[in-house]
Amino acid sequence: MSRSYAPDSDANETGQSRGLQDYLRWFLRRFWIFLIAVVGGYFLGLYLYSVTPPTYQSSATIEILRVKRDAADIAEEEKIRMTGAAEMLSASERIRLPQIYVEAAKGQLFANRENIAPAKKRFPWTKQMRFAGEDLSPEMLGAMLKGWVTVRWRTDTTLLDLYATHTDPAIARDSLAAVLSAYEQLSESRVEGSSEYVLEYILDSSAEIKERLLDLESTLQLYQRCLELSKEIDEAERQVAEMEKRYLPKWPALVEAKELLKILQDRFVQEFNQVMNLSEEERKYWETSLASLQGAPMEALTNAKRQVVSTRSNVLERELEAEKAVYDNLILQLKEGNVTRGFASRQFEVVQPPTMPAAPVAPIKTRMLVQFAGGGAALGIAIIMLLGFLDPTLRTVAEVEQFCGIPVVAGLPAFKKRESRAESLELARDAQSKPAESIRTLRTGLTFLGTAEERCTFLIASSVPGEGKSWVASNLAHSFALQGDRTLLIDADMRRPVQGEVFGYGREPKGLADVLSLGTPLKEVILRSEVSEDLFLIPAGSWSANPAELLSGKSLRPLLEKLSEYFDRIVIDSAPLVPVSDSIPIAKLVQSVVLVVRMGSTPKGAIKRAIRVLSDNGSHPVGIVANGLPQTRTAGAHGYYYSYSSGGSYSGYSSNEK
Repeated sequence: MSRSYAPDSDANETGQSRGLQDYLRWFLRRFWIFLIAVVGGYFLGLYLYSVTPPTYQSSATIEILRVKRDAADIAEEEKIRMTGAAEMLSASERIRLPQIYVEAAKGQLFANRENIAPAKKRFPWTKQMRFAGEDLSPEMLGAMLKGWVTVRWRTDTTLLDLYATHTDPAIARDSLAAVLSAYEQLSESRVEGSSEYVLEYILDSSAEIKERLLDLESTLQLYQRCLELSKEIDEAERQVAEMEKRYLPKWPALVEAKELLKILQDRFVQEFNQVMNLSEEERKYWETSLASLQGAPMEALTNAKRQVVSTRSNVLERELEAEKAVYDNLILQLKEGNVTRGFASRQFEVVQPPTMPAAPVAPIKTRMLVQFAGGGAALGIAIIMLLGFLDPTLRTVAEVEQFCGIPVVAGLPAFKKRESRAESLELARDAQSKPAESIRTLRTGLTFLGTAEERCTFLIASSVPGEGKSWVASNLAHSFALQGDRTLLIDADMRRPVQGEVFGYGREPKGLADVLSLGTPLKEVILRSEVSEDLFLIPAGSWSANPAELLSGKSLRPLLEKLSEYFDRIVIDSAPLVPVSDSIPIAKLVQSVVLVVRMGSTPKGAIKRAIRVLSDNGSHPVGIVANGLPQTRTAGAHGYYYSYSSGGSYSGYSSNEK
């Protein structure tokens, strides 16, 4: 028997690794989709251009500025350009405030304006809506204005560009004029209220700072007393240390000095406790500072407190000086009465007033056509790639071998279907044609599988109808005969027999079915072919109600054994494997099974199922014939589930057999 092959893992069923050549092949095979998408996109763009009303754009430029009092020269005002990105972005966002557009909509420019809404695309189903300024509320018109106007900041400058687009050039210009006017009014009202706001702010700030100053001064006084006590303690400790060197412990002067030191330390502790209980801020500060000294001796703890008191006192002195400076500055501003000198009466200057558009800015015909044609091209490529990834068929010899795990013994090129079945024998019609050469290659590949005795009987099968198995069987048998082998072609496809027509015998009344069912002698059913004296044919014979049961009977085995004695090669054309089971009994008896696969047509699932059916019955294909190279679109059905009438021709069997 032949070597056992099985389809690869499930990974091969879902797809193989793709390369650039695969994508290019997909693109070239379905290039017509790309052309249709590009042409469709082009004409869609042309249509949209014809129905799109012209859009006009008005532009204006303003410069953001403010006037600030110079600290070096109080009497002179100078303009200070705002270069900070944050300030410019803030100014551009203020222009986008809905309040400005609502105020602009209330102006006289839109009071009695007709057709204020932009024109829409002129589709056949679109009804143009016409609104007058008085028909819309200021809020609704303001929302429309906000959609027409855009603001852009020129980076690293103090310039803002404003653009307004509309299908009416006059409305585009007036929209910008109304927005600039509303923005100017808002800026002026903001400056008018700034004096009272700043004065109130300074008064509140000065009161807070004054209260802070009083707290700091009282706290600092306590710290100053602690510092004075700390200095007295240092002096007392120094005196005690000197006396201890000169006098005995009971000396009255030494005893008095130690009592004085003890009194000073107790007073320091009392003052220190007052500092800690002065405020929550001080208590937290000292708890944090002394947290690392917990468990230390009393003398070490007291010395640490004295050091921290000195440090804390210096910090509070600096804070007090800073607060006094701020307070003095606020009082100075109140005395001068110039609390709003840092604000300008105007926040911007109009560098370029709103322009009247002379020509539309959209739609641009060339750009629109290029965009839609490019979009169509992208869509076409996407569809081609999607169809390629979703393609349930095999397209190349490498894909067939990788998916099936079975070698491809020959690849047959695609060619135009012959007008009649009598012209199907390529070696008789044109022995130098590419199909004829491919048949010789198939014959050579099968010959190398073994000797004539080892490879005498061949079953030519397919997964589904329309894969060209009958064409392969007839031409393979003819090629064997041409090399001198006595060859017999058996038409075992009783549901749709075609070999009688191929060799010019029509539908002979007697054949294989008669031999198996009626015991008709072989000499009455074997026909000699006119194309070669070594080629013989057994037609399918009479119509059979149950071809599968007839072929699975006991008569087939002895028949094939007897025929093998008289013929060097026996080629059997059988029914498809997936729709019917007619070929299974034959596959068990022959020496070689060849599976024909039409490239780009046979579903992967059908191929896998056919191989599994053969394997489950103890027969394995020796090779695959890749029919239809390079890939062509054929009329074969992509589905492989068919319904069959009992004993009749199977429904859905395509008649496009080569």
